[in-house]
Amino acid sequence: MKLGRKKRATRGPADPPAARIGLKPPGGGKLKWIRVGFAWDLFVLSPLFGIPLFLRKLPQWGAAMLALLLVWLVLGEFLVEPAKDFAGLLLFAVFVAIDLFLGFAGNRLTAQSYLRHGWTVDHPDYAATRKVMVRWKLKD
Repeated sequence: MKLGRKKRATRGPADPPAARIGLKPPGGGKLKWIRVGFAWDLFVLSPLFGIPLFLRKLPQWGAAMLALLLVWLVLGEFLVEPAKDFAGLLLFAVFVAIDLFLGFAGNRLTAQSYLRHGWTVDHPDYAATRKVMVRWKLKD
């Protein structure tokens, strides 16, 4: 008797998953590649004045990060010590929650923003690209 995991014979060849999706600018030019997966640059650097968000054509999220930073600085100046600690802890939790959201959804938001600005998906007929377009709800 052989122990171990049984292999299923019904598995066929699968399409390779897309590691990134290409977007073409409206007037032609260099492709913009957006990775599929966690956006580490947004997770780590978005509290830095929202600069990566502005560079990715996400100005509303960049403005939100700037506003949170401004609230944190203003509350730090005007609150007394126990309330300052609580407000700082609360704003830190908000920053972490937003950073986690941007890490998981940042690449999808970036692709949607580029498409709103007139960019198009490169090779939308590829199966892997089509899967990403369906998962991210991209319209070409």
